[in-house]
Order: sequence, then structure tokens, then C-alpha cells
Amino acid sequence: MTNAGTTMNNIHPAQHRKRSTWLSRGIVLLLFTCTAAPLSAVGAETPETIRAAVVRFVRNHLPANASTAEIHISGPAPSLHFPTCARLQLNFFGYGNPYGSQTVAVRCSSPSPWVLYVPVQLSMNQVVVVAAHPLSAGMVLSAADLSVVKRDTTGIGGSTLSNPQQAIGQVLRFGTLAGQPVTTSMLNAPEIVHAGEQVTLYAEGDGIRIATIANAIESGRPGQAILVRNMQSGRVIRGTVTANGTVMVPF
Repeated sequence: MTNAGTTMNNIHPAQHRKRSTWLSRGIVLLLFTCTAAPLSAVGAETPETIRAAVVRFVRNHLPANASTAEIHISGPAPSLHFPTCARLQLNFFGYGNPYGSQTVAVRCSSPSPWVLYVPVQLSMNQVVVVAAHPLSAGMVLSAADLSVVKRDTTGIGGSTLSNPQQAIGQVLRFGTLAGQPVTTSMLNAPEIVHAGEQVTLYAEGDGIRIATIANAIESGRPGQAILVRNMQSGRVIRGTVTANGTVMVPF
């Protein structure tokens, strides 16, 4: 009669390795099932403690201009408890978007390993400048073209404006609908030098500044480089339009 020990000894080495492999897999699956299942034992990590940790983590990673954002956490379910963790480890899963939807991974390494992915949504209600009515591209904005409302700005691309004075006198780059937020990327400064006009041309360098009269070949806004013709020499040169409507070239 063969005992259990003898039977194990008679197992082919390949079969023994196969059985050991499946046994190991069975242990791993068992651990995963246990850590993912709801627990009622005392000392478990509750949904409240996990949410609080996620809020602190997200708040600490907000940029200065989003410090007042409201943080909305989805889950975990009230009935779901995880084993007590020696130290929770949190990091963004994917892109940590500071102005909208994001996901935070909450991990525990010991004493029982587990991981939880928590969806997070941010909202920032701020005063923003919007179009008071449909606006056309190329128009110079006036106070009558703009309104101020309070709105969630997390889904708005570009930098919003909080004061209509920031947009008044600016040129709209493309048309907008009524109620659409006006952002800095939608605006251009107006042209203050126009083609065919005479402008003061300054040449500066090494502490020397020379002024002369030039004819503008191109129109331009402050900071824009345009071509002008020196009225004295007839030479065509490129200079930069200044905020007061003159043109500057390096000496």
C-alpha cells in the first residue's frame, strides 16, 4: 500500500512543477479576492478616510490659480472597506489635469496589498467676461460687446478674463457666440501703425539714439515687426512697433 509521501515522491518532476505553479496562482487569486471584497472588520480603511486622503492629495497638487476649486469625489461605495494600511500611497493615474476630470490611484503595500482608482472632478466658479451678443472676427471690442457672469471655468480652454477692461479696445481674432467666454488667446492688440503712414523711426545702440522719419510699408501692432522705408536714405528696413506708435531698430 502506498502512503501519501510515496505518492508525492512518485510524481514526475514536470507534473510537480505544474502543480506548484497552479498552487501559487491559486494563492495569488485568493489574496486578490480577499482584498477586493467588502470587509466589516474593525480597523478597515473606510470610504471616508480614503476620500479625505484623495482630497488632500488633489488639493496639494492644484496650481495657484485653481486653489479655490471645488473637489468632487466619486466613490468608493459606502459598503466597501479595505484592510487597514500602514501608509496610503497616492498618485495620479494618467494625466493629472488640474482643471477638470482626473483619476487618483490609492495604493497600499502592507500589511495587505490593495489598489483603488478614485475618479475626481474639479469645478471652479469664477467671474468671467463673455460676449454680450454674437461678435464678428476683426471687430474692436467695446463695453457694449461684453458681459460679466459667474461660471465654472474648468472646461474653458485658454486664460479667461475677469474684467471687461482687459478686452475693451482689443481686436477679436474670430467670431464668437453670445455668452461665449472671451479669452486672451482670442484677442489681438489693435494696429497702431498703418501702411502708408509716416512714423518716427528710432535707431538705438551703445547709448546712442538717432531719430528720423520713415514711411510704413506694412501695418503693425505693438511688438510686431514691420517694414519701413527711411525717408532720408530710401533704405527699407525692418523695425519693431512700440506701444506709442513709433518704430525701433537696433543700431
